[in-house]
Amino acid sequence: MAKSLAVRVDDRLIHGQVVTQWVKVFKAQKIVVIDNNVAKDKMQKNVLKFAAPPEIKVSIFSVDKAVEIWEKNQFGNLNVFVLFKDVKQIKELADKGVKFDEITLGNMSIIGDRKQIYKSTGFTEEEAQTLFDLEKDGVKLYFQTQPTDKKESLDMVKKTFPNVQ
Repeated sequence: MAKSLAVRVDDRLIHGQVVTQWVKVFKAQKIVVIDNNVAKDKMQKNVLKFAAPPEIKVSIFSVDKAVEIWEKNQFGNLNVFVLFKDVKQIKELADKGVKFDEITLGNMSIIGDRKQIYKSTGFTEEEAQTLFDLEKDGVKLYFQTQPTDKKESLDMVKKTFPNVQ
């Protein structure tokens, strides 16, 4: 079982801000990326592993493989920082029995049908509903772009998507 576990959604996954700030704040010794597409792409996997500091172990799993590893040892016995590209895969994991207590919402590119919610974070109405479904299941979710930013609640999502609850 992980000593400590931090979970973040950031569609850039492992990048400068993650390795210079978040890894330090969470005292991460291991990064676990959970993404079905990245897990199948050898090039993306290599780029992500190269982007991490050399002393940080990196594992990249599909949702199904993450469930299997979680059931076996909850991602090992280190301080683990879990990264997702989107909230859909967090919900998929939760539906398969893997639930997290707290999730930080970071960068989600404002593209396609996504509407800006907070700084560089956008969601579609479906993604916003997923957030509230997770919250109803007892997950604490908050926006925080950088570790020095104040944690912001999901309330601002309701202003953009008043039908979501």
